[in-house]
Amino acid sequence: MDNKVLEAENLAHRVATLETESDSLRALIDAKEELPGEVKDAIKVRIEMLNSLLASYITANDQYEKPYDTWVRELTDDTEAFMNSNRLAFQASHPNFIRYFEDHGLTTEEINYVCLYAIGLRGKEVGSYMKKRSHVNTSSAIRKKLGIDKHETNIGIYVRKLLKSL
Repeated sequence: MDNKVLEAENLAHRVATLETESDSLRALIDAKEELPGEVKDAIKVRIEMLNSLLASYITANDQYEKPYDTWVRELTDDTEAFMNSNRLAFQASHPNFIRYFEDHGLTTEEINYVCLYAIGLRGKEVGSYMKKRSHVNTSSAIRKKLGIDKHETNIGIYVRKLLKSL
């Protein structure tokens, strides 16, 4: 498959994911529930990123991509901070999803890990982003806590299906 086609499909998937997350976050804000400051900050960044990405996608104007690229780079350069922010965004937009993992005894770090799959990353991409060789060990520990056999299903597929169902 051509790289441009793959990039377009990847972008379309990310846009759809961000739109769904944005809708959930806006509904949460509209509910006027009191949110912790760090959760509000994570939501604000996600919505600003979504707006910039959508403007770029709709207009094909590179000027809209520049702030998006800057935000993405700044947000993801600090792996630990990004993983925490990502988890907080999912906690606000999909509380049952996060609660499912908490109920199965996953640690905060393990939940951060599965949230990388929830945004669409694959196993090799998760390992590469985390820059940890123990990535496979983390996956194995999570599978054990969730009762998933390593041959039963891909953990990324499992997490994304779970996200849609909860």
